[in-house]
Amino acid sequence: MGIILVMGIGVLAPLPFFYAFVIAPRRKSRVLKQRGVTVSGICVRISWDESASISTIKYVTVNGQRQIHTTRPNYSRPIEPDEAVDMVYDPFFPHRAQLKNWLDGEPGQKFTTRSMLLLEGFFLIPQLLWVYVIFYNIF
Repeated sequence: MGIILVMGIGVLAPLPFFYAFVIAPRRKSRVLKQRGVTVSGICVRISWDESASISTIKYVTVNGQRQIHTTRPNYSRPIEPDEAVDMVYDPFFPHRAQLKNWLDGEPGQKFTTRSMLLLEGFFLIPQLLWVYVIFYNIF
């Protein structure tokens, strides 16, 4: 029973990270594609986190609400201050927004998905085999 518990915990451990970095952003993009409203926004500030840029974009909803969106770290071309961009926001939750050209995936998202799958294969499967061999030899 203990070996199954340890192996189960080992298999389930990366799932919260996979959800946070892969599933949740894709779910958000799908909702925005279905019911999102496109408006024009303007970049008001750019900051740098190591080699990634983080842009702050202001946009106004169709109802006249002013909103601010901060992009996730972007490793491709930065969005410069005073640059106009198209934003897609959820009319039911106007603070949920995304750059229109990122709806099919952020520039680094495909890399993140591949990385998570490689980590799963290279580290978790051998770890499970190692735990199984150790427990098999003990009991």
